Amino acid sequence: MFASLAKAIGNFFDGTLRGVVLRALALTLLLFVLLFAVVEVALFHLPTLGAPWINHLIEILAPLLLFLSVFFLGAPVAALFASLYLGRIARVVEARDYASDPSAPGTTTGAVISAGVRLAALALLVNGALGLIDLEFIAVPAIPELLTVAVNGWLLGREYFELAALRHMSRADARRLRRRHSGSVLAGGTLISFLSAIPVANFFAPLFGAAFMVHLMKRFLREEQTA
Repeated sequence: MFASLAKAIGNFFDGTLRGVVLRALALTLLLFVLLFAVVEVALFHLPTLGAPWINHLIEILAPLLLFLSVFFLGAPVAALFASLYLGRIARVVEARDYASDPSAPGTTTGAVISAGVRLAALALLVNGALGLIDLEFIAVPAIPELLTVAVNGWLLGREYFELAALRHMSRADARRLRRRHSGSVLAGGTLISFLSAIPVANFFAPLFGAAFMVHLMKRFLREEQTA
């Protein structure tokens, strides 16, 4: 796993992912602008709620809460970005580091969209449930955070790996490959989950995670072919 991790880190510094990273940052900035614009329009048309000071308080808190929610919804953000960029990242990583391997047949746009929507929906549902569970352990330090990282590690590891593998095989084969290497996939997913929970780093975690899972999937395929 550590060799794949080193390769994924190297891809961020050797120029392999420069174009994808720049496009991702541009899209992120655009989404921020659109979200803030929607909030401002909604606040402008908000009727007076009992007393003027209530509206003033909402006008101050709404943009701040929106900003913080984007930072702290790490796993759903990572899930959404994975579905948008994993195909591009897989192509450039495989062209850079696995040029001698047979070309991936790829997957249909419908399959990618379906997998992305499923991943984003699962992440939102899981993190919503975790939010309710966290309330039960709010007085116990670290338990909510550790539980969130662990559960999201399982989810993101599973889905990222299968999204990478779908370019080369059927969903059933991708699932079987993941299960045969479930320990390494879980460890990799936990690392992605941890990075996704860190402000600022959570914008790069999906890109790093996608590259990492491509390298991991390639290593597993080679090991099984030579076994």
